[in-house]
Amino acid sequence: MHLRNFESTIMKYSIHVLFLFIVLVSCQSSDETHDITVDPENNSIFYKGMDLSFQSELENYNLNYKDSSGNPIDLLDFVSSQGVNLIRLRLWHTPQNRQNSLQDVKAYALRAKTKNMDWLLDMHYSDFWADPATQTPPSAWAGMTFLEVRDAVYNYTRSVVQELNNANALPKIIQIGNETDSGFLWDYGRVWDDFSDNWENYSILVNEAIRAIREVDTNGNIKIMLHHSSVENAIYFFDELNDFNLNFDIIGLSYYPQFQTRNLNLIQQKISELATRFNKDIMIAETAYPFTLDWNDNTTNFIGDNSQILQEFPPTPNGQKLYLDWIAQTIKNIPNEHGLGFCYWAPDWVAFSGNESTSTGGSSWENQCTFDFDHKALPIFNAFKNN
Repeated sequence: MHLRNFESTIMKYSIHVLFLFIVLVSCQSSDETHDITVDPENNSIFYKGMDLSFQSELENYNLNYKDSSGNPIDLLDFVSSQGVNLIRLRLWHTPQNRQNSLQDVKAYALRAKTKNMDWLLDMHYSDFWADPATQTPPSAWAGMTFLEVRDAVYNYTRSVVQELNNANALPKIIQIGNETDSGFLWDYGRVWDDFSDNWENYSILVNEAIRAIREVDTNGNIKIMLHHSSVENAIYFFDELNDFNLNFDIIGLSYYPQFQTRNLNLIQQKISELATRFNKDIMIAETAYPFTLDWNDNTTNFIGDNSQILQEFPPTPNGQKLYLDWIAQTIKNIPNEHGLGFCYWAPDWVAFSGNESTSTGGSSWENQCTFDFDHKALPIFNAFKNN
């Protein structure tokens, strides 16, 4: 009996020593040869993000966000605790309303980093909203020639990235333009309608932004995204760019059911085709879904009736959660581990100026937020936590 215990102890000790020896030799070999490198960016993080660009404005209203039990919370602390690991922030060149300036973005990015969250910089290259229907150059660039705008893109991008670098606030991802289906910086980089043969100029401008980012980020830590507003129509866009060999990393997509196909199988098919055709990681950079079709102020909401939603997901708190579960699983099912993650747009844009607010002072998004009309956290946070 005692002998068997002794033999067992010796056996366990021998195995333990052998394990330590293997580890020691492995570490020494790694130190001497440097043959094995581990890329922490490569498929190690599935991003569950939120676009909190409205916070630079909403914080002025001293909103009381709450957890599901009604207890007051600090927004960043709370979303971090619920599994959110990426914050997306938009940047306007010379903001008309003083929101989303570089100083706003830098300050909030630094706060996110203290919560161990990564962040995504969404550069609009405009003084206000940029999307497929509106790509207005900064007013500071008015009247420039194409060559002058090309230089302005490079100098502006480099100055932004350099300032962030100096503040130890570099993002993990930089998005060059916002929903650039039609190009950007119209008409210099426009690619729609009468400018359908202007892809080379668009590519030149994008390449200047890429060059500026790579020159500052000498370690290659920043991933570069190009962003299209439509899942089912993005293949044409990236096909057109393919000949120009742009050095970017991520295909960013928006998916809002009210504007796009509602065929769930087609969405999965198109996303997977994008990843394999272009060998790029995919992120749903913008998405949202209603937890109700009601409203909490007098501002007309973007979604207000059943014709705008997916039949698979009712406009209820649980339906909103199931929608985001489906988004997460759709991205995770992309072949070759090219699914990078998702980012929920404006989860915090609650009605903030009273229920009588109109379009000049209210929210058109409160029924798609991740907080209910009492500003309490909704079940959708379980989708962030569990995916």
